[in-house]
Amino acid sequence: MPVGTWPGWGKLPFRQGGRQYARGRDGHNLVLRQDLRRKGRVVDRVIYEEPALLTILSITSPIFFLIALGFVAVRAAWLPREGALALGRYALLFALPALLFNTLAQRPLAELVIIDFLIVYAGTSLIVYCLGVLIASLLHKGSPLANAFYGLGVSMSNSSYIGYPLVVQLLGEQALGTVIMAILTEVLLILPLTLLLAELHRARAQGNPWRVLRQVLWTVGMNPIVLAIGAGILCAALAWQPPVALGRTLDMLGGSAAAVALFAIGGGLASQRVQGSIGPALGVAAGKLIGHPLVAFGILTLVPGLDPMLRQAALILAALPMVTLYPLLAQRYGQGEIPATALVLTTLLAFITINLELVLLQLA
Repeated sequence: MPVGTWPGWGKLPFRQGGRQYARGRDGHNLVLRQDLRRKGRVVDRVIYEEPALLTILSITSPIFFLIALGFVAVRAAWLPREGALALGRYALLFALPALLFNTLAQRPLAELVIIDFLIVYAGTSLIVYCLGVLIASLLHKGSPLANAFYGLGVSMSNSSYIGYPLVVQLLGEQALGTVIMAILTEVLLILPLTLLLAELHRARAQGNPWRVLRQVLWTVGMNPIVLAIGAGILCAALAWQPPVALGRTLDMLGGSAAAVALFAIGGGLASQRVQGSIGPALGVAAGKLIGHPLVAFGILTLVPGLDPMLRQAALILAALPMVTLYPLLAQRYGQGEIPATALVLTTLLAFITINLELVLLQLA
């Protein structure tokens, strides 16, 4: 690209010793570009490389800043708690489905369905879920219902709200398929498994076990994110594009998804009450932020042929805090105290653990 049209230049091109130069940024590195167009090439020389941690923080910090802003807005009564809840429902029912559908419908099907990644990530999440249930039953000796929500807390990442903006910024649009596979794992495997165990526990007390499977399938099938992913993949397979007016509407809705969803997470955290014993909640946080990515790392060592980008995406997605609806689901079954505390602690600690993992990944 000719000097002077390359984006990000801080100064105009200059000449020195008969040669033309320009200063600018290549990503996060300060670059001195030497124009050798007479020889058919342009040479870049990095004259300052930004430290790895600063580069990573410049990507992750805005995500956590938006969460913090939502938290402060609700705690300071700038926004009522009901308003934060409404924003969360808007993100879940409208903005995120529009974003996912529009993004999927515009890409080839081969970029979206990554079977190798799906097997690895689903296997990892299922193993972590079973380990969470087992450890909870051995250490806390709680009810099977409580143990099921321990498993959910350590294995179901917030891929929709946090994973999408984080992975796309770190790895690019080509990594979108990994986020889709992670979301499918969470809403078609981990969530139904937890709901099935919870409903079976309830049905055992009420003597009505036959309606459980139908209720679980209906709950999962009517999830707007699942419907949007299914419709987007179908449109990609058929190479169908929505009409211009509908496409622009979806663009406008999808453009608000990331900011509103992250803001709503913060507002939701402000509504949670940290109470009861901190120990079990810290156990859930450690299982999610440390245990899940460690198991993912172990599984990935068994599949050395997996694409490096897919390996990085799996580790990033596994290291995310748990899904925001974790305490809301648990409250429906009388198990909301520990999950609410765990969600707050995990989201706070995730800023440290995610950045540390990303530094380790970059060094590796």
